[in-house]
Parts: sequence; structure tokens; C-alpha cells
Amino acid sequence: MKLLTAAALGVSLAAASTTVLAESEHPHGGSLTVPIITTAFTESFNPYVDPTNTIAGIVFEPLAFINPMQDRTHYRLAERYEYGDDQRSITYWLRDGLQWSDGETLDADDLMYTFKLAKEVAIYDLAGVLASGRVTNVVKVNDRAVRFDLARPDTTIHWDLNTYMPLPEHIWSQAADPATFTNPQAIGSGPVTEVAYVRAQQMEICRNPHYFLEDRPYLDCIKYRAFNDNGQIQPALMRDEIDWGSNFIADIDKTYVAADPEHHHYWYPANDAINIYLNTKRAPFNDLAFRQALSVAIDRDMIVELAAYGYPTVNDFPGGIGHHFEAYMDPAIYDQYGWLGQYDPDRARELLDANGYVDANGDGMRDMPDGSELSFDIRVVNGWTDWVQTVQMVTEYLAEIGIEAHVNAVEWGVYDTSLKEGDYDAAINWSLLSTHPIQTYKEYYHTSRIGQIWHASHGVHSAHIDELIDNFGTLTNDADRAATLSELQRFTAENMPFIPVFSNPTWFQYSTSRVEGWPTPENPYVHPVFYTVGKKTLIFNNLYQK
Repeated sequence: MKLLTAAALGVSLAAASTTVLAESEHPHGGSLTVPIITTAFTESFNPYVDPTNTIAGIVFEPLAFINPMQDRTHYRLAERYEYGDDQRSITYWLRDGLQWSDGETLDADDLMYTFKLAKEVAIYDLAGVLASGRVTNVVKVNDRAVRFDLARPDTTIHWDLNTYMPLPEHIWSQAADPATFTNPQAIGSGPVTEVAYVRAQQMEICRNPHYFLEDRPYLDCIKYRAFNDNGQIQPALMRDEIDWGSNFIADIDKTYVAADPEHHHYWYPANDAINIYLNTKRAPFNDLAFRQALSVAIDRDMIVELAAYGYPTVNDFPGGIGHHFEAYMDPAIYDQYGWLGQYDPDRARELLDANGYVDANGDGMRDMPDGSELSFDIRVVNGWTDWVQTVQMVTEYLAEIGIEAHVNAVEWGVYDTSLKEGDYDAAINWSLLSTHPIQTYKEYYHTSRIGQIWHASHGVHSAHIDELIDNFGTLTNDADRAATLSELQRFTAENMPFIPVFSNPTWFQYSTSRVEGWPTPENPYVHPVFYTVGKKTLIFNNLYQK
């Protein structure tokens, strides 16, 4: 492991032009403390195998990211990109003078290697641009420029390419198995790369001596602390042991804010949609009527109020997107299918009775149409208390219509794998909070995403939907784009592979006791999400010690 030294902290940072949001400069020093729900930290610094979101965006940077709150692109390792005249290619230019944290040059060869790896090893094809065939070839133009050839004219491919994080070829090429490589020396491109220590319950990573941004970050280090669940994080926030929380906190005004009203704050802008995903490859979820019955059996208002203290927003839109994308919701879909999001247990009973789900053995609970037992699990991450409570309430509503369902709380690693591989009955999960809803639908439905992402293994797919998604980038006017989105919303409502429950807020608690520079409702310079690469990096680079 590359341990932090005083000399490393004293190395001058590489100069490079950048987007600077803060008008004033601030002294270096101090650290940021962030809570992570995990059983233990390990010496793993591979951003493509980063289940706790501690590495991506911190030890590694993306090429760029789009900031909807400012309607602009923030270039990170890339200084610009440009489409070809026929929109059949896009070329990215890396910044001049980039270095990896060990001092080696970061150039187009690294970018070429990263996409070569993405073609060979599925986990590195982060947005599926190679698996889907949208990118047909990657060509080195010169030491700083790489061109991506596209299968068809596509004006949206940058939304996905921006998310990839170049990897150091000189490090990764030495790995016996890239799929399991841990990058133990933490050689990266992000603002902090020097590992001070890794213990089971705490990890600290400090300033990259070769970071490309001049005089950034202001803070020297970021400390991660391990917690079992939201319930453990709440008292740590109240005691001011944590600077940046991204967790559900019960009754936050009375607990966190009241503990120190001068310094304890939160801001909860709209976020992704939270759904109950149903594995339609298994009975009884292969029956649309059964899926519809489940949807109308749950009282979303009460779930939001009781399980999540009213912080989320009820999502009764059956078209697959939440209120973050409210402007894209087609009212015609709601008019026709809105009943699917309304609490109506009598209608649920009617649907079940009509389709043979009755109590065959007299035990008071419904059975399958063939008389066999009807019982299933709903998977959730252990320790995510608001979601665990949500699933508990769903099982109670289902019991009221005679359906036996169980809360199945598992550790993140089990949850992660099972949802990606489709090894579940039902599961609560989010949707992709993306630049545009077409990316969310791609994660739901495109066959290239099956096995790669949590949202795509429910079993409802079609070649036509793949084609719709693939063609979106060729559309040149708003009416055609809206028509495609409406068709995707209708497909979702008609097939219901997942049940919308609520639109999540962005859980963002922050303390100004030690650190300033946060995005706020008054200065919303970026969506305040810790777990999104690019946005997280921008926030960290703007934080400074008081």
C-alpha cells in the first residue's frame, strides 16, 4: 500500500485550467468525514468494483459530467468533445499534462486501454456502449485524442461516454484478472489517492500529489467511517462526528437539526424513483394480473408518511419515472393507467379472484391457481431502515388481501449480485437518476444491460424496445423524442415489471461546524449526491476547512 507521507502532502499540484465555482481561494488543510454503510473496508481501489461508492469520483475521475442544475457540462479529465459532421463519431480530447498519482503520464493510450477492457470484461462497460453495439470502434487520434465510431448517427452518446473513468494501463495491464483486480496501491486520477490507512471500520485517503486541478482540493483528506445502518449514523450526525451524510434520518428537524441549529443542515431535492421490482421469470410474477393486483394493494401515501417520515413524494405514475423527470411524464399514460397507482384493495381482491388466486386449503391465505402454496420474499438491503420499513409495510398490505410475503433483508453484496443476476422474487430498488430519462429506460429494458445493472433483470424486454432506445440518439426534434418516451412509458404501464412506490428525495445532510462550501438551496451549484461520480467530485473540490 502506498502510505501517505509528509513529503507527498508538500508536493506542488500539477497546474491545469478548470471550472472553479468558488470565487475566493481557501487555505489547504482539514478533512471530510463521510459515513458508509458497510461491514468493513478493504484495500480495494478499483472504481469499477466499488460497491460502497468510496472510490469512483474520489480516487478516479470521469471524462466529464452533465450538471442539470446549471444546465452545463463540467469537463473533468477531458477538456472537450466534439461530434463528427455526420454524427457517426465523437472525439474526446484529454487535458494536457495529465498524470496518474504515481507520476506516470495519463494519455490516450490509457483511454484506449480502458475501452479495450470494457469490450473484454463486462463490468468495465459501465454504460453498456460496447455491449449494446452503439460504439463500433475506438480509434487513437493522437496522444490526447480518441475517436469513438458509432453504429448510427447519435447525438446522445456523450451522456454515457462521460461516465467512464480512464484507468492506468501500466497498472491494470499487470493484473492477472482485471475482473477481480483491487488496485491495492490506489494509483488513480482523482483529488485524493494517497492511502493513509485502511482499517475495518475506518479508512482515510489524502491528497493526490499529481492532481490536474491547480490548488485543489482544499481539504487534505477524506475519512470514511463504517456503520451497520442508518440508525447508527443518526447519533453520529447528531454528535457532529460526520460532515456529509447521505442517509435516511428519522424526524430530521427534531433529531439532527435541533442538536445544533447553527451548523446542522439538510437539503432534499428530488431524486430517483423507488420501485418494487418483480421477477417476471418466476410465478406468480409472470402473470400481469397478479402484478397489477400487487400494485393496487399498497397504500403509497401511508408508506411515505410512516416508513419515510413524509420526505419522499408518492409516485403513482405507472410509466416508470419519478418526479425528478416530471416534465417528461405523459399525461395520457396517467389517464389510462393511473388506476395502477391508486390504493384499491377491493380491486386487488377482484383481480386475484378472477385469475384463480384463491384460498384453496382454507388457511386464510391465497394459493396459486394450481392449488400450490403462494409465498414469496421481497429483498432489501439490511440496514437501509426506510426501505426495510417500506418493505415491511408492503408485506402487511399484501397480507390484508391474503398474500403471504416476507421481508428478506440481506447484506449489500448479496443484494447487489442477486438483483443483477435476477436471482430474486421481488426487490425494492431505485431507478437510474440520469441526465435524461432515455438513460433510465435503457437501464430498465435494454437487453445489453441484463446482468450488468440492478434494474434490468426483471424479465420484460423486447427487440422493439431495444431499437427504440438505440434510435433515440438519431432523433432531431423534440416531438419525435417525446413520442419515443411516451411509447416507453406505455410499455412500462402495460407490462408493469416493477411497481412504482415513491420518488426519493436526495438524502443530503451537512455540517458547517468544520467544513464550508456545500451546495445549498441558495447556492444549488450541483445536485448534492455523494454516490454520483462527477457531482461528488465537484462538491469535494469546493469544500474547505473553516
